[in-house]
Amino acid sequence: MTVITHSNINETSNNSYNNTIIHTDQSTSQEEESKVSSDGEREWNILCHVDDPESSTKSKVENLCLLDYSVNVVFPGHITQDGCCRFVCELLKCVLYQRQQIPMTYDQMVFLQKQQHNDMVNQRSTKTSEGLDWRRCQRTLQDLDEVLAHLEALFSLSQVPRVLFMLGGSTVLPTELYEVNMEAVAVGAGENCLRTSTCLRQLFRTLFVADLLSDAKSVRLMTTTVMALGHRDCGVTGFKPKVDFKVPTKVKRQVISIASDLSLTGELQKSKTDLEYYIWFQAPVTVKGFCK
Repeated sequence: MTVITHSNINETSNNSYNNTIIHTDQSTSQEEESKVSSDGEREWNILCHVDDPESSTKSKVENLCLLDYSVNVVFPGHITQDGCCRFVCELLKCVLYQRQQIPMTYDQMVFLQKQQHNDMVNQRSTKTSEGLDWRRCQRTLQDLDEVLAHLEALFSLSQVPRVLFMLGGSTVLPTELYEVNMEAVAVGAGENCLRTSTCLRQLFRTLFVADLLSDAKSVRLMTTTVMALGHRDCGVTGFKPKVDFKVPTKVKRQVISIASDLSLTGELQKSKTDLEYYIWFQAPVTVKGFCK
């Protein structure tokens, strides 16, 4: 059960933002020019004024450029903590590939690395069979694997309701900003939880339908920084605590919002995690983009 929403999300704090979620049996998109939700938040179709020459003044165009694009994915049940970690790790790999920061998928790069290692004795070239710079490929894989390992460590110690992928620029003003929001996920354990593999297929099916990661503009190589929201006393090592970090608001944010709707299973929805004692952590390693 998924919903695709175009929304203007105003960042008022580090711990909450709201979208109106419409439940349907298929992926749908809002066609109205604007809609006011119950809490007074206004949701806009991103393309609502672009083709109107009379209303597309400079100020309105600038505002539209900062509108957040939100894709909401609602699962009918509990999700394991390990499943949430898998969501984030697979989404990071996908963002890097779709935004042309790596020349092929993560799995293809791992396969070529193993192939190159096996052929190292007989083939001493620094270029792989795919025309890749072997040393740069290996270095990027090492950095990405280290980031993934740090994420797994953080998820094992704390709930992680929000994760940011910041491409280019700086943590204050990145070139591109992607957020995985899991504040509304009902985390559980045991056989009553949904299968992670099934949830991953549904998640990526929704993203591809929403066309969240594609862009007609050419993309330059950038450095990717990962920020994660975790409990301040979780004891994680490696991550750098950033107590004063604020989510950038001067760049368009692509939000992947994952939630659980326990009412679909007849269970009572528990209150969201209290984020008062949660702070942002920055991964100690950045991933530098490279091409062939």
